[in-house]
Amino acid sequence: MAFEQITLTKEDDLGLIMLNRPEKLNAWTPQMMAEMTAALTDCNEDQAIGAVVISGTGRAFCSGADIGGFQQRLHSPNPGAAAPNDNGVDLLAFVDLLRHGKPTLAAVNGAAVGVGITQILPMDIRVCSTDAKFGFFFIRMGLVPEFTSSALLPQLVGMGRAREWCLTGCLVMPDEALAAGLVTHVFEPDALLPRAKELARHITDKSRTAALAIKTMLDANALAQQLSAVHRSEQAMLERCFQSWEHREAVSAFLEKRPPDFTPRS
Repeated sequence: MAFEQITLTKEDDLGLIMLNRPEKLNAWTPQMMAEMTAALTDCNEDQAIGAVVISGTGRAFCSGADIGGFQQRLHSPNPGAAAPNDNGVDLLAFVDLLRHGKPTLAAVNGAAVGVGITQILPMDIRVCSTDAKFGFFFIRMGLVPEFTSSALLPQLVGMGRAREWCLTGCLVMPDEALAAGLVTHVFEPDALLPRAKELARHITDKSRTAALAIKTMLDANALAQQLSAVHRSEQAMLERCFQSWEHREAVSAFLEKRPPDFTPRS
């Protein structure tokens, strides 16, 4: 599909998606979500791509939902239903696409508030620039967080910070986000994308089979109560990985004292 509100470029084994409404501070729309879904699907289906970096053009990452959608909803016969311009967007399908697709890394270049922050919680890694700021502003609008963030945010930063950030609607600055575990690195603005790509390429040159298996296991087992069940799931995944060509390549490379070549094979 032709993209109007995002851009997609491919740099060898890396996909780069940029939110591209800088004049609106990359405010979220259902069209933007549909385009991101299409771009991520394209990257997942492209055998050459090993990971995807998502960032924003201009001075914001995403300033939240475009207020025009709220206005339409309030004037609809049923304000609780989908607004006329929602285009059937499925937030859970987008979350599933992130959780079960190739590794994703959010490079937050500026403000990420409301849906601007919740949409990146299902991504695998989040880094930001010193210009970034985060805000769970839903309470300011009389709303609640979405994108499964009421589960994902406490997992990332703990229940105490999750409650404080969501109930106060206060801005969270990069140093606090780093200390809480919301992001794993803070870079200077000019270094953000180069360092994010560098980090992503530490993933792209590894086993694709193992990357997907690790994502699946962490999602399934992070809150598991029975370690015996965790052990069984790990053993089952190990058996699958033992049979992969990547594992055979890694063993051969070790014995031959050379770097492994995990370039996808047809």
